[in-house]
Amino acid sequence: MRPRQPVREKSRRTREHILFAAERLFAERGFSSSSMRDITAAAGVNLSVVYYYFKDKEALLFSVIESFVLPIMDRERELLRAAREEAGADEPIPPRRLVESMILPRAECGSESARRLMMRLFSRAGSIEKKVFARLSELTKDVRDESAKEFCRTFSHLSKEEVRFRIANFMAMLNGWGAVAPFLKDAGMLRKEFPRDRRTYYEMLIASVLRLFDAPAMLPVPAEAERI
Repeated sequence: MRPRQPVREKSRRTREHILFAAERLFAERGFSSSSMRDITAAAGVNLSVVYYYFKDKEALLFSVIESFVLPIMDRERELLRAAREEAGADEPIPPRRLVESMILPRAECGSESARRLMMRLFSRAGSIEKKVFARLSELTKDVRDESAKEFCRTFSHLSKEEVRFRIANFMAMLNGWGAVAPFLKDAGMLRKEFPRDRRTYYEMLIASVLRLFDAPAMLPVPAEAERI
């Protein structure tokens, strides 16, 4: 007999509660310094409950990462395909719409603690961080390839290699801002040094990225058959 809807909903909420508790602890203390007992205490559940949903602490970390990354990828895919539909089959996507398809999902999705966790993981190169990076590469590959293909089409003066290099620079810029923003916020520097409204900085970011991709090519552009 199938479980009743209220039971399934309670199970879903319990799992999400554990994920959020783990996310906050991993972000604040790091993966190695957060024990499963710390997580159960923060979540207010028994250890057996955590192990019911997650095989071990590593599986819990990967679930936290996936709960952060997958909504971003879904939103980016949605925006990218909407932009492609608007542009039509024969025309490249307008540069601004293309850049927005990458920026907006990262601005809209995920909590601050999830972003801090990602920055903490990216700042090290231990065995668990390498596993996380490999998993991230798997989770994002399809969207990265789809996005890179559209960037090649829009910025046709660039080779595929150079497009991917500039996308990597763009993402490094976003990740770098994500890493330093919490410290600026804690020190009150966001208000002192960046007093303008959020929309202004959004437009400045868009302009910066567009200039990055509009810059002259450094590598030769191969034939179209070799680019895609």
